[in-house]
Amino acid sequence: MKNIFLILSVLISLIAYIIGIYRIINGNFRPQRMTRFLLAFLALIFVMVLWARGDRNALYLALVMFLCNFIVFALSIKNGIGGTTKLDMVVFVMAIFSLIMWKITNNPVLGLVMSTMTDFIAMVPTIIKSWVLPWTEEWWFYISGTFSGVFNILSISVFTFATLAFPVYIFLVCTATGLIIIFRNKCLKK
Repeated sequence: MKNIFLILSVLISLIAYIIGIYRIINGNFRPQRMTRFLLAFLALIFVMVLWARGDRNALYLALVMFLCNFIVFALSIKNGIGGTTKLDMVVFVMAIFSLIMWKITNNPVLGLVMSTMTDFIAMVPTIIKSWVLPWTEEWWFYISGTFSGVFNILSISVFTFATLAFPVYIFLVCTATGLIIIFRNKCLKK
């Protein structure tokens, strides 16, 4: 049963990104450029940290997120919104710092914690854009991440901080962003 949950987690994430990529190409979804670049970069760090920890459950989800965020970033160069703000630069420096700290300490859990904090900060421009311009985002894209995170949690055999950190974070950030988009779209239509 755990393998089925893992497969569902990865498939839901992959399908959501494929639909998102299609909607970017059609001009219906306008992702924040720097956020997508940073999320691809941070997902790569997650892949390296999870690989080093031997955490194959979260690794598959992180790998899909890296590949798809890279594609979304590439498409956002032409079809996205935003550029390089001071916050974007701070997040990029934090991402490099988390990678350096992981390598210096050789502690993958520290790398995971720092990457998760940095990833959240990288999401801030998208969360702000979701509040101000909710029609440029797709709520279902983030809510699918909610389900992907839940199924990834259900696929875990041994619950520890290290095994739960990434999928719980994905669940929380995707749920919050999706609900902001839904709430703001409803408020603005009144």
